[in-house]
Amino acid sequence: MSPYQTFAQKLTALIDSVRADEGAPHSYRELSAAIDRAGGPTMSPAYLQQLATGKRVNPKIHYVEALAKLFGVPITYFFDEQEPQPVGEATLMAMRAQELSPQGRRQVMDLLELVERYERAEREQPEENR
Repeated sequence: MSPYQTFAQKLTALIDSVRADEGAPHSYRELSAAIDRAGGPTMSPAYLQQLATGKRVNPKIHYVEALAKLFGVPITYFFDEQEPQPVGEATLMAMRAQELSPQGRRQVMDLLELVERYERAEREQPEENR
């Protein structure tokens, strides 16, 4: 395969790299709802499928921006002629956090701050005290 990836191939790689709890890729309906919750433009599940399968090409820039935001990649990801990079755990956490209520997201942020403080204190502790 050539190093150049189409928009559809890059989008499919992102969808495949972020899995639901059961290990299956998120459905187009789930992705559409996540974009809507994030304040993005309305993208129907059918339109997402058409983009991912290459039946639709050259989406408008606001759709590309919404997809980049959803998957936590720079917008240039879709335009660079290089191999797509896998989505990391941080992006998966962000996608899952979108499913939570505002109160649930605040609790997750509080937990992250607690873990960060604990790890920072552990790193700053002298070697002989560990």
